[in-house]
Amino acid sequence: MTEMSRHEERQAAVQILFAAFKEVPDDNQMDLNYDLVVNNRTFQAFLPQLVNGVLATSADLDENLAKHLATGWKIDRIARVNLIILRIAAYELTLPEPAPYKVVVDEAVELAKEFATQEDAQFVNGVLKNYAPDLAS
Repeated sequence: MTEMSRHEERQAAVQILFAAFKEVPDDNQMDLNYDLVVNNRTFQAFLPQLVNGVLATSADLDENLAKHLATGWKIDRIARVNLIILRIAAYELTLPEPAPYKVVVDEAVELAKEFATQEDAQFVNGVLKNYAPDLAS
Protein backbone atom coordinates (compact mmCIF):
# COMPACT_ATOMS: atom_id res chain seq x y z
CA MET A 1 0.00 0.00 0.00
CA THR A 2 1.17 3.49 -0.76
CA GLU A 3 0.88 6.32 1.70
CA MET A 4 -1.11 9.40 0.76
CA SER A 5 0.60 12.78 0.69
CA ARG A 6 -0.93 15.75 2.54
CA HIS A 7 -2.26 17.02 -0.77
CA GLU A 8 -3.85 13.65 -1.54
CA GLU A 9 -5.42 13.64 1.91
CA ARG A 10 -6.90 17.08 1.19
CA GLN A 11 -8.21 15.76 -2.14
CA ALA A 12 -9.79 12.80 -0.35
CA ALA A 13 -11.33 15.13 2.23
CA VAL A 14 -12.99 17.12 -0.57
CA GLN A 15 -14.48 13.95 -2.03
CA ILE A 16 -15.64 12.52 1.30
CA LEU A 17 -17.15 15.84 2.41
CA PHE A 18 -18.83 16.27 -0.98
CA ALA A 19 -20.57 12.92 -0.46
CA ALA A 20 -21.65 14.04 3.02
CA PHE A 21 -22.76 17.55 2.01
CA LYS A 22 -26.54 17.21 2.39
CA GLU A 23 -26.59 14.69 5.21
CA VAL A 24 -23.84 13.24 7.36
CA PRO A 25 -23.77 9.53 6.58
CA ASP A 26 -23.91 6.86 9.26
CA ASP A 27 -20.67 5.15 10.26
CA ASN A 28 -21.07 2.32 7.75
CA GLN A 29 -21.66 4.70 4.85
CA MET A 30 -18.77 6.91 5.99
CA ASP A 31 -16.48 3.86 6.07
CA LEU A 32 -17.62 2.97 2.56
CA ASN A 33 -16.93 6.55 1.39
CA TYR A 34 -13.42 6.35 2.84
CA ASP A 35 -12.83 2.98 1.16
CA LEU A 36 -13.98 4.29 -2.21
CA VAL A 37 -11.88 7.45 -2.04
CA VAL A 38 -8.76 6.14 -0.34
CA ASN A 39 -8.62 3.02 -2.53
CA ASN A 40 -6.22 0.88 -0.48
CA ARG A 41 -3.80 3.70 0.27
CA THR A 42 -2.76 4.47 3.82
CA PHE A 43 -3.37 7.85 5.36
CA GLN A 44 -2.37 9.73 8.46
CA ALA A 45 -4.66 11.17 11.11
CA PHE A 46 -4.79 14.38 9.04
CA LEU A 47 -7.54 13.08 6.71
CA PRO A 48 -10.08 12.10 9.38
CA GLN A 49 -9.11 15.21 11.34
CA LEU A 50 -10.11 17.36 8.35
CA VAL A 51 -13.28 15.42 7.59
CA ASN A 52 -14.52 15.18 11.18
CA GLY A 53 -13.47 18.74 12.00
CA VAL A 54 -15.27 20.24 9.02
CA LEU A 55 -18.39 18.16 9.68
CA ALA A 56 -18.44 19.21 13.33
CA THR A 57 -17.81 22.92 12.75
CA SER A 58 -19.33 23.68 9.33
CA ALA A 59 -21.86 26.20 10.71
CA ASP A 60 -19.11 28.15 12.49
CA LEU A 61 -16.82 27.92 9.47
CA ASP A 62 -19.59 29.22 7.21
CA GLU A 63 -20.31 32.10 9.58
CA ASN A 64 -16.65 33.12 9.60
CA LEU A 65 -16.25 32.70 5.85
CA ALA A 66 -19.39 34.77 5.19
CA LYS A 67 -17.70 37.76 6.81
CA HIS A 68 -15.04 37.67 4.09
CA LEU A 69 -17.23 37.36 1.02
CA ALA A 70 -17.59 40.20 -1.46
CA THR A 71 -20.62 42.44 -1.07
CA GLY A 72 -23.74 40.68 -2.29
CA TRP A 73 -22.35 37.18 -1.84
CA LYS A 74 -23.84 34.72 0.63
CA ILE A 75 -22.70 31.26 1.62
CA ASP A 76 -25.67 29.61 -0.11
CA ARG A 77 -24.56 31.14 -3.44
CA ILE A 78 -21.20 29.37 -3.39
CA ALA A 79 -20.88 26.22 -5.48
CA ARG A 80 -20.83 23.12 -3.29
CA VAL A 81 -17.30 22.04 -4.17
CA ASN A 82 -15.95 25.55 -3.60
CA LEU A 83 -17.67 25.76 -0.23
CA ILE A 84 -16.18 22.42 0.80
CA ILE A 85 -12.70 23.58 -0.23
CA LEU A 86 -13.17 26.85 1.66
CA ARG A 87 -14.36 24.99 4.75
CA ILE A 88 -11.36 22.65 4.66
CA ALA A 89 -8.95 25.57 4.37
CA ALA A 90 -10.71 27.57 7.08
CA TYR A 91 -10.74 24.54 9.38
CA GLU A 92 -7.09 23.78 8.69
CA LEU A 93 -6.20 27.31 9.75
CA THR A 94 -7.82 26.69 13.16
CA LEU A 95 -5.71 23.65 13.96
CA PRO A 96 -3.33 23.96 16.93
CA GLU A 97 -0.35 23.83 14.58
CA PRO A 98 -1.72 24.95 11.22
CA ALA A 99 0.31 25.05 8.06
CA PRO A 100 1.33 28.61 7.12
CA TYR A 101 -1.70 30.41 5.73
CA LYS A 102 -0.03 30.88 2.33
CA VAL A 103 0.40 27.10 2.06
CA VAL A 104 -3.24 26.55 3.02
CA VAL A 105 -4.39 29.12 0.43
CA ASP A 106 -2.18 27.60 -2.27
CA GLU A 107 -3.49 24.11 -1.50
CA ALA A 108 -7.10 25.31 -1.63
CA VAL A 109 -6.50 27.01 -4.97
CA GLU A 110 -4.97 23.82 -6.35
CA LEU A 111 -7.96 21.80 -5.12
CA ALA A 112 -10.32 24.23 -6.83
CA LYS A 113 -8.36 23.85 -10.08
CA GLU A 114 -8.57 20.06 -9.77
CA PHE A 115 -12.22 19.78 -8.77
CA ALA A 116 -13.71 22.86 -10.46
CA THR A 117 -12.42 25.55 -12.84
CA GLN A 118 -9.78 28.24 -13.04
CA GLU A 119 -12.48 30.82 -12.24
CA ASP A 120 -13.45 28.84 -9.15
CA ALA A 121 -9.79 28.76 -8.12
CA GLN A 122 -9.67 32.54 -8.42
CA PHE A 123 -12.83 32.82 -6.31
CA VAL A 124 -11.41 30.52 -3.60
CA ASN A 125 -8.15 32.48 -3.68
CA GLY A 126 -9.98 35.78 -3.26
CA VAL A 127 -12.05 34.62 -0.30
CA LEU A 128 -9.09 33.05 1.47
CA LYS A 129 -6.79 36.01 0.80
CA ASN A 130 -9.33 38.08 2.77
CA TYR A 131 -9.91 35.40 5.41
CA ALA A 132 -6.53 33.87 6.17
CA PRO A 133 -4.51 36.96 7.19
CA ASP A 134 -7.02 37.71 9.96
CA LEU A 135 -6.11 34.38 11.54
CA ALA A 136 -2.37 34.88 11.06
CA SER A 137 -2.27 38.05 13.14
